[in-house]
Amino acid sequence: MPVATSEQLEQYAAIPTQIARAVEGLSKEQLLQTPIEGEWTIHEVIIHLADSEAVGFWRLRKTLAERDSLLAVYDEDAWSKTLFYRQQDYRLALKLFTDLRASSAALLALLPSQSWELTSTHAERGKLSLYDLFQTYLEHGEIHLQQIERIKQALTTTGHP
Repeated sequence: MPVATSEQLEQYAAIPTQIARAVEGLSKEQLLQTPIEGEWTIHEVIIHLADSEAVGFWRLRKTLAERDSLLAVYDEDAWSKTLFYRQQDYRLALKLFTDLRASSAALLALLPSQSWELTSTHAERGKLSLYDLFQTYLEHGEIHLQQIERIKQALTTTGHP
């Protein structure tokens, strides 16, 4: 079974800082622009990251603490539509994302190699090891950082300040 490397753990822990840097200096208008049809705004992406990280925080700990547990799914589109993503404070969400990620990164750094083999069952994805969950959230942060950069690029090419 794979075990997270120190490089992967550093990358996992660094994503909130990279995202904070990516949005630094953007105006409220830029954060709320939708220059790419069908995409969330940068503001909404940040709110989503906090919600997703809260779910991931719980999933990682549930897998570690409760052997072969069941992991519930959540409907991210429903959350974005009903939890007032456009009205929430993105700064609070970014802080929450940062703090939850830092806590999980610190915990994961303590794990012996055999812990990475522990599993849970996800209602849609089936049996997942702790490493699988870690990899999902590592990639998730990277995907949304790239999304933010695409949106920023689209803002400059569509004439938005």
